[in-house]
Amino acid sequence: MILYFTGTGNSRWVAKQLAEATNDEVLSIADCLKQGVVTVGLTNAGTVGVVFPVHSWYAPRVVVDFLSQLQLPHCRYRYAVCTCGDDMGKGMNRLAKHFPLDAAWSVAMPNTYIPMFNLDSDELCHKKIENARQAIASIAEDVLGQKKVWKVHKGGAAWLKTYAINPLFVRFTISSKGFHVDEGCISCGVCSKACPVENIRMVDGHPAWGERCIHCMACIHACPQHVIQYRKTTQKKGRYRLADYL
Repeated sequence: MILYFTGTGNSRWVAKQLAEATNDEVLSIADCLKQGVVTVGLTNAGTVGVVFPVHSWYAPRVVVDFLSQLQLPHCRYRYAVCTCGDDMGKGMNRLAKHFPLDAAWSVAMPNTYIPMFNLDSDELCHKKIENARQAIASIAEDVLGQKKVWKVHKGGAAWLKTYAINPLFVRFTISSKGFHVDEGCISCGVCSKACPVENIRMVDGHPAWGERCIHCMACIHACPQHVIQYRKTTQKKGRYRLADYL
């Protein structure tokens, strides 16, 4: 079984590509949280993989909380794959303290956190996707062989990023405050459906953000009119659609 969590679709795509290569099943963590259940197939799985995006050099807090409470008494092999714009810091090591791992990998995917960074160029996006395909094929071979490997790109100042910057980011940046919609909203509700933690509801035809935001930027990138913004930092930034590069 492969569990995945995704905002903009990168981690879902990696999970499904990996599942196809390993003849495994995929299960959305977001769906498990919405339904309040974990399937019997997961609790009895001999091999469990987790695929998730990196948020400020660590796993999203909703993923950490979910995995920390997950009981897998019969699991013989656990592994994790993180998708990141560049590096993971010490995030995978930190996660392993809550969810013990036999193996771990990082896969570089197009950057989507536009409040702080620009989108990757089209050329770089295509290159990352092609490299990811090759990386997934290699990961699948290791998973099928249940190899205990650790191929995570930590990058520079890894400890500082994960253990100092991430807590500050969670405390002072992750919030629904700052999200708003410009003129041109067509009340389609796509943003509400895209939110993996059900934090957006439509009020009088416009999105309203709750208190469970994880800053995945799914709502911003999913908006077909490009009118959802975060403060003033995203107004002149592009929007990302994984389908454009597949």
